[in-house]
Amino acid sequence: MSELSSPASATDTQSLRRRPPQFSLGFLMLMTIVFAVMGGGLLYASRVAAVQDEISVLTGGKVGAGNDVGRLAHITFIMFTFTSPLILAGVLSTMLAVLRWFERRRR
Repeated sequence: MSELSSPASATDTQSLRRRPPQFSLGFLMLMTIVFAVMGGGLLYASRVAAVQDEISVLTGGKVGAGNDVGRLAHITFIMFTFTSPLILAGVLSTMLAVLRWFERRRR
């Protein structure tokens, strides 16, 4: 008897089929928040003179095309880049703790 006609091989081929990926609503909301924070950082980065110079060089422009607005915007962008993941994790953790507290309270 061949292996292809056995019932065990039929279940093996069914288990090899992949289900399409599924995303929960919570995961999609989390990704929306993460990308919104990243977009905010990129918007602020576009206002930093040093970043404007780099983008100008990449697109074939001249060096020094950005307006010199001082170092405050640059320092703020660097601090935002370093602290935003930590702040985002803290806010999301706090939100989940509050939601769990409300769930326990309802029971």
